[in-house]
Amino acid sequence: ITDNNSSVSRTVTADNSGNWTLSGSELDVSAFNNGTLTVSATQADIAGNTYRESSQKVKRVDLGRPPITKTTPIETDGIVNAAEDNDVLIAGSGAEVGNSVTVTITDNNSSVSRTV
Repeated sequence: ITDNNSSVSRTVTADNSGNWTLSGSELDVSAFNNGTLTVSATQADIAGNTYRESSQKVKRVDLGRPPITKTTPIETDGIVNAAEDNDVLIAGSGAEVGNSVTVTITDNNSSVSRTV
C-alpha cells in the first residue's frame, strides 16, 4: 500500500484454494495521509518469479478520530410534529473544521440526506 509519501508491504501465503487475506492487525495504515492510497498485489511462485500484478486506488479516511455526535434531540424534545416538519433542527459537534457533515433521516420507508 502506498500514498505519495510512504509505503508498507506485507507477504502472505495463499491457501490450497488460492485465497489469501490481510487484515487490520497485520497491516497498520494509520501513518498514511487521508486521501487516495494505491493497493497492489503481486503473486510470486516458489522460485521467486512475480506475475499478475493487481492495483486498485482506494480512499483512506481517518477512522481514529472520535465520531461526531448529535448534541441536541431533534427539535429539542425529540419529536417532529406537523408544525415543525418544514423546519427541523438537528445540531451536533465533533466534526473537523472545514469538513462537511451528511445528516440522514430514515423511517421504515425512505431516507432523506443533506450535507451541511
